[in-house]
Amino acid sequence: MAHVKERGSRKKEKTAVLLITPETGRLPERMGGLASFISGKSGGLGEVVAALCGGLTERGIECHMATLNLPRRFQRESHIDDDQWQRLRHCVDPERVHLVTSAVFADLESPYTGDQIRNAVEFQKEIVNQTIVRVRAMNGGRLIIHSHDWMAGGAIAAYARMRGCPVLHTVHNIHNAHIPLEMFHGVDMERLRPYLYVSEYGGRSCLDGQATAIKNASIVSFVGHRFLQEIIDGDLGNTLPISPAVREEIRLKHQCGQTATILNAPAPEMYPERCPHLARNYGPEDDILAAKRENLMEFQKRTGLNVDPEAILLYWPSRLDPSQKGIHLLEEIAQWFVIAHRDVQIAIIGDGVGSDRTHEDICGRIACASNGRIAYQRFQEPLSMLGFAAASDVFGASLFEPCGQIDQIGNLFGATATNRNTGGYYDKIEELTLQIDGASEDRGNGFLFRDYDTGGLWYGLARSVAFHRRPLELRESQIRRIMRETREKHSLERMIDGYMAIYERINGGRL
Repeated sequence: MAHVKERGSRKKEKTAVLLITPETGRLPERMGGLASFISGKSGGLGEVVAALCGGLTERGIECHMATLNLPRRFQRESHIDDDQWQRLRHCVDPERVHLVTSAVFADLESPYTGDQIRNAVEFQKEIVNQTIVRVRAMNGGRLIIHSHDWMAGGAIAAYARMRGCPVLHTVHNIHNAHIPLEMFHGVDMERLRPYLYVSEYGGRSCLDGQATAIKNASIVSFVGHRFLQEIIDGDLGNTLPISPAVREEIRLKHQCGQTATILNAPAPEMYPERCPHLARNYGPEDDILAAKRENLMEFQKRTGLNVDPEAILLYWPSRLDPSQKGIHLLEEIAQWFVIAHRDVQIAIIGDGVGSDRTHEDICGRIACASNGRIAYQRFQEPLSMLGFAAASDVFGASLFEPCGQIDQIGNLFGATATNRNTGGYYDKIEELTLQIDGASEDRGNGFLFRDYDTGGLWYGLARSVAFHRRPLELRESQIRRIMRETREKHSLERMIDGYMAIYERINGGRL
């Protein structure tokens, strides 16, 4: 009888999940006292990680997150000084947040500034030598590792596989790095060698960060259906700067049934009903256009745009990346576009890539010469989110796009979305067609263009402007429909369900 009681009272053994990532958005407080002070996102990856941490924690999963300690960035975004930060680090139990600390990236604003290779080595060494062992031991040896992109792959994925930890590796982008093996001082690379994808790069034997992660992952997930197909089929040819090694490893995984796609979903804090950075919050059932006009005027005041509540605001909220995002195309046409369309304003909120300030300077000069018709500001989360609420259309000009999230957020905030017909935008943007124009029903959420050139971008934006010049009643009904449909199609619950299903699959059917 006593034996039966002991078995009946035993708690079900659960498996912890450790998310390893170079960046994150604002973490939920449920992950510990330090969590709300950690935010160092450089793109959509960070927002997805933060949303995933929140969703898993709400469902009772023992969720841990490991990232680089970027005190300069964390202090700035949390509005605290160095003394306050040090008190937090020394007095607050980090609980489920595991920060990798190194003088190498102590003064960096992003994991991708400074020497990226050196940053990656410092990060991966600590994760391999300390973090995985510690988190796994905390949970009785039961651990699933979810790594994100090349910087969290490499030696980490190789070590996890050697130690028998199931690994889900998510490819958010095709960026990669070749890390000289001799840089991994203090890591037993000889034991890891059978699990490494070694490349010859610059005359040195290197670890291919992304290919090694893909090779060792139990499952490789992608954040867009179309992007995975473009890689496998080679549809984009030389326009997709992906290495043959990475492409081949992805093809092999796909042939073995070890790939999956899960579309990103915005975090709850990124809905206009809850976003704390707006002049006026609103939802699909509210007076949407009145709320957007109020937010537009506040945004115009903060960015130096002419205050005009009737202006059509075209909003670029992406990094200034000429290799992927096409910022150079916008730079070529911006002044001419606002001259040709007198009711249009353009706002650009984003940082340059790494330490390159070239396009920040160019955008700044364009804004200064525009007489209040074009604005440029470096990324600040409050201003960026206010921009979504102010925007008529959220746009970009991507050469390729694994998923993209600006279109989703724009639609959530009652803006149309315009971008090139590739990758994630092919998945998520449907051409806006209306019954009043002869269509069988009102459908779509934005505008797509084909060509990666100034003519393509001009064509897409001109079509958007034409829609936003239409009668208020027509626009409001379509915007309300887009907001509602976006909530249904891109729910956080659906994304969490997808990842949990993969965790169970690679962990013997249990969590």
